[in-house]
Amino acid sequence: MSPYPWLALNLSAIYLVLGIFSPFWGVWLESVGLQSEQIGLLLGIGFAMRLCGSLVIMRQAKRAERLIPIARLLVWGGLLSFAGFYLSSQFWVVLLFTLLINFVYPTLLPLSDAVAARMVIQVNLDYGNVRLWGSAAFIVGATLIGFVIEHLGPAWILHCIVLCLLLAGFCIHAPMSPAPRTIGEENESHGYGMLLRNKAFLNFLGIEALIFGSHAAYNSFSAIYWHSQGFAASTISVLWTTGVVFEIIMFAASRRLLANWSPERLLCWAAIGAVIRWVTIGTTLDLWLLFPAQALHAFTYTLAHLGAMRYLAQRLPREAIISGQTLYSAIGQSLSLALFTVLSGIMYRHMQQDVFLVMAVIVLPAFYLIWRVRHTAVALPAQ
Repeated sequence: MSPYPWLALNLSAIYLVLGIFSPFWGVWLESVGLQSEQIGLLLGIGFAMRLCGSLVIMRQAKRAERLIPIARLLVWGGLLSFAGFYLSSQFWVVLLFTLLINFVYPTLLPLSDAVAARMVIQVNLDYGNVRLWGSAAFIVGATLIGFVIEHLGPAWILHCIVLCLLLAGFCIHAPMSPAPRTIGEENESHGYGMLLRNKAFLNFLGIEALIFGSHAAYNSFSAIYWHSQGFAASTISVLWTTGVVFEIIMFAASRRLLANWSPERLLCWAAIGAVIRWVTIGTTLDLWLLFPAQALHAFTYTLAHLGAMRYLAQRLPREAIISGQTLYSAIGQSLSLALFTVLSGIMYRHMQQDVFLVMAVIVLPAFYLIWRVRHTAVALPAQ
């Protein structure tokens, strides 16, 4: 199978699971009797484990030839971990399998990005065009699970995840040709420490951490809050789906509309969109306003991610890109989401809707860091 259909198929399978997990896992946790502080703690610890998984597992994938074999192990590891929730709904059992799941499965995201980035180099793959298949699958998962919950109950959230992981297990074993391969000087890669001592790269990580971290309350508590205010599960699904529809549109149009945009410009507009989006969600339950706010997901997620991928490709030497992708995923996404999710869980019990306004405030320092990145070059010593 050539790279484009292989990536389209496997990104679809991976994001189908995430389309069920991301909007409604908090609802499943609530359905088995956990409180908001416990849910926030579990989700926050989960994001922290994603950081550990990214750093540990991606370190084994510095050679491009290892990317797909490791991805296959992670899919089956994710299936076994989710199956563990059938054993018991006691907090400590849920905590154990939360740790396992988040160590294993989410690392498929930076791994799949690394495979796609490799194919951009090897066969001039259009990253935005292939990535939109994952977003489309997310929509399918998020939409269908809403109707499943309404008719069959929240217990089916776990059942559907397990069934979709079985599908992903079969998809990931399809062969790809040409397969990812290491090129020349990439045999020697800049380590994490060298990047973490670079001021320009740290500024970049700070921007991504603030923008992605600001999604914490939305990811963990938007479905719970809207459900508590009388929104049907299908309505919540459509709200989440709306965001991903505009994400797809942005990915599809990125090469044509954003080809000349610098990473800093992409990140600036992502931050602007985040402030507007969280203020809107934090101040209204009017669907006529919530749907446009959800459309800003094309800014808060897509532009932030495209800005990151473009920054890594344009600002880092080739041999540092995989390490840079790993740190972006581990710190810029997972660590920030871990910290802000725990914070959101504590605040949500007392603040409810106002927790989204706190997320808007969190984004504001990103504008200063974007200005710093524009005036600071990445300069890594030669290996």
